[in-house]
Amino acid sequence: MSELVLYRKYRPRSFSEVVGQEHVVAAITNGIKTGRVAHAYLFSGPRGVGKTTVARLVAKALNCTENQKPCNKCDSCVLFNGGRAMDLIEIDAASNRGIDEVRSLREGVRFVPTQGKYKTYVIDECHMLTKEAFNALLKTLEEPPAHAVFVLATTELEKVPATIVSRTQHYDFRRPNVGQIANRLTQIAKKENVILDEEGARLLALVAEGSMRDAESVLGQIMAVEDKKITRQEIENILGLPRRGAAKKMFELIAKKDAPAALSLIQELHDSGYDLTYFSKLLLQYFRSAFFLKTDPSLKQFVEEELLPDELECL
Repeated sequence: MSELVLYRKYRPRSFSEVVGQEHVVAAITNGIKTGRVAHAYLFSGPRGVGKTTVARLVAKALNCTENQKPCNKCDSCVLFNGGRAMDLIEIDAASNRGIDEVRSLREGVRFVPTQGKYKTYVIDECHMLTKEAFNALLKTLEEPPAHAVFVLATTELEKVPATIVSRTQHYDFRRPNVGQIANRLTQIAKKENVILDEEGARLLALVAEGSMRDAESVLGQIMAVEDKKITRQEIENILGLPRRGAAKKMFELIAKKDAPAALSLIQELHDSGYDLTYFSKLLLQYFRSAFFLKTDPSLKQFVEEELLPDELECL
């Protein structure tokens, strides 16, 4: 049997392990503790920031039989952790987007839970549902049976009808910052008996652009090649990324208005097969950071997360 990829292997099993979504976790856990559970939640935000993970934790916590929810020890939590929970129904709206699928869901909602107290329906990428499917779902969302909880997740909130949003408790998920992602990657590497240096962790976090799942996937890719000690230079080599120093050099050439040398550097990067799209993002990041620092050096706090120490010093 193949080994689980990192983002599945280290998927949070409790709310305390969720990174960068403290505002969401605080509200939901407080609601569960006080018994004020919403009949429908709507999670919106970028991909890979934990929407589906938190949805599964909600389902697990609602059926946990201990005081600490989830405890990860009771029979119900063990079933959820092993992917064998019958009371968690996950639906991919991208491939089950029609009215017939929603009608089938409405029929199933009437039946009581198999093992626990609640049945939780997680509808991922819910914005993909058709207009007719949304209309069919409206009444069920508004007045579901007492044992049913709906969690809708979407990366495109603007495509979800206002009538649906108004019938849910809406939470907006944010992108974790570079420091939070880097810390998480360092913890995972340590558990895998791999040394990930600080600059390497920050580079992976920058490459992931705010997606925890992408960061963990890329770390797994790097570990498949280098499983002892991972450095910033090895990450650049394995991913085929242009050296971040190249962006720094380009910035300096543009500042000096040395067009021939700048064009020559671009050609060198192209001929070497580097990812010029990523290089363009790095350069834009440099100019944005320079704009902040030139306006007022006290604005350093807003850009230091996006830069490595030597880059910040250079700017």
